[in-house]
Amino acid sequence: MVGAYTDPSEMLRDAKELGPDIVFLDIEMPGMNGLEIASRILELLEDVEIVFITAYHQYALEAFRVHALDYLLKPVELELLYRTIDRVVKRKKGNVAAVSESGQAPSRIVCLGGFEVYPAEQTEPIRFPTAKAEELFAYLLVHRNTNISKWTLCDSLWPGIISSEKLNQNLHMAVYRMKKTLRDGGIGVRISSQRGFYRMECDAPCDYVMFEQAAVDMNELNPRHVEVATKAIQLYRGPLFGSRDYPWCEAERERMSRYYAGLAKRVARWHFDQGHYHETIELLLSVLYDVPFDEEAHEILLRAYIGLQDRTAFLLHYERMKANFIEELGVEPPATLKQLYINMRLY
Repeated sequence: MVGAYTDPSEMLRDAKELGPDIVFLDIEMPGMNGLEIASRILELLEDVEIVFITAYHQYALEAFRVHALDYLLKPVELELLYRTIDRVVKRKKGNVAAVSESGQAPSRIVCLGGFEVYPAEQTEPIRFPTAKAEELFAYLLVHRNTNISKWTLCDSLWPGIISSEKLNQNLHMAVYRMKKTLRDGGIGVRISSQRGFYRMECDAPCDYVMFEQAAVDMNELNPRHVEVATKAIQLYRGPLFGSRDYPWCEAERERMSRYYAGLAKRVARWHFDQGHYHETIELLLSVLYDVPFDEEAHEILLRAYIGLQDRTAFLLHYERMKANFIEELGVEPPATLKQLYINMRLY
């Protein structure tokens, strides 16, 4: 035993330093409810196990809602107590064995075109117990390496709730569930909290992180850089977090889309200048699937068809493009594109 307390505040103050494997809590306590204390402990210590001790059966459901390992009825029977402790020991041994066998915790995170988190050497993604736990992870991933106020998190994830007590409860539960899911999956992230701020650092390979870094770092293009840029472009398989409806990430989603279109057009223009028309066309058709009204992409693509002397493909693409401009935007294609079309018709 590393400590025993009658004052919940003192226990919370010392919890991180003591680092217990298991905490036994009474539910009915003066000044602070045991369920509330459990939520705060789980925020401080992600690996701790909670066991409630109570005289009342009706608290069982509430106990498991905060992901307690077990609950024991008073008076506590020694056999049941030893059984609970044995469960904790087995869990700890299992976690150690999983890490030692692999030597590390390689995992991967897919954010572009969807949102899936894969444990090491697994083909099936982990499942978060709640949508909010998953969304919280997405938010921290976007704001990685940054200290985020808990109130900023609450405003972003629970914008319709004004009760500070309810917001605290929601946040504590989401943080615990997220941490436990990631820890059980061996996902390479580090999440810390201090004085009302949260911070996440990501070690696991993540397509979103790698794509952003490549897009930001790409200055001039040469054959070696083109290869790197092409691999980065291939990481972009769709919008950030796919179809997840996260209003707070719209600006970041748009930023990644602009990075993708800009990088792909630069590589496509490089291929065009080298006379690699097929590579140019392949790249730009992918870009135009995501940004169908990008004038520059249409122009380079049409010029690539001219380079191939493929009049049929040129005219088919122009007619489809024109129909989309008129139907969706209510305007004719830009003058530059219309002139290319006129020149092709005269050819």
